[in-house]
Amino acid sequence: MRLYDSHCHLTWEIEGDPAAARIERAGKQGVEAMLTVAIDLASARHGRALQDLHPCLLASVGIHPNDVGPLGALEQSLAELGSLAAQGGWAAIGETGLDFYRDRTEAAVQESALIFHLELATRLDLPLILHCREAAARLLQVLEAAPGPLRGVMHCFSQGPEWVAPFVELGLHVSFAGNLTYPKSGALREAAALVPSDRLLVETDAPFLAPQAHRGRRNEPAFVLHTAECLAELRGVSLEELAEQTWNNAVDLFGAPASFAAAPDSRPIQGNPDQ
Repeated sequence: MRLYDSHCHLTWEIEGDPAAARIERAGKQGVEAMLTVAIDLASARHGRALQDLHPCLLASVGIHPNDVGPLGALEQSLAELGSLAAQGGWAAIGETGLDFYRDRTEAAVQESALIFHLELATRLDLPLILHCREAAARLLQVLEAAPGPLRGVMHCFSQGPEWVAPFVELGLHVSFAGNLTYPKSGALREAAALVPSDRLLVETDAPFLAPQAHRGRRNEPAFVLHTAECLAELRGVSLEELAEQTWNNAVDLFGAPASFAAAPDSRPIQGNPDQ
């Protein structure tokens, strides 16, 4: 059995616990692929550096809606993003989206950045990683106005079951994180049961949202197993079936890591991947 953590933040520096150690622990739990997601240009560059060191990783490039900054700096930030993304080698664009829970970035600025990310993903033929917090209605409007079918994921889905179909019908995947396991997340579990099997992903959003078994601790990719177990149980399938389905979905959307490039069904390459 192999698992694909489709969204984590391994670039967060944690004293005494480097990314390499977290990646190693994940591997011991069957997590054989991880997408480390950017929130700004610095974390995108850091993610690429980690990807070069660890063949089980992929990296994205993008600016989180809470990190876009003020309107006066937007043009320069997006120009730099476009230049960095054009260098190639990325698995996805994002994370981007809308966050109306926090007021660190004006809604209009967030929306301008989101539209730029949408256009960038289309131009580079890359999937989009979408963040949504208390902004589902407006996010849906923006996405519906985008030309052509969308390719991407609603990451860390936190909306109710009534929102599944509208986003899936746009062509998007839907990913679930550790909050799926919380006792009060009944509506979220209802939503997870509705996602078509070929659009389903699992993630940690580490270091955030540790699953119930580790709640109160810092989250890490190894813990995606708990979300997968919860998802398999509520959908009435075996853990092995759920793991394989979400693995295939993630590979279809983001690609396989370098450790699987030569033979997708092989185990991860150990040691130097060039040997």
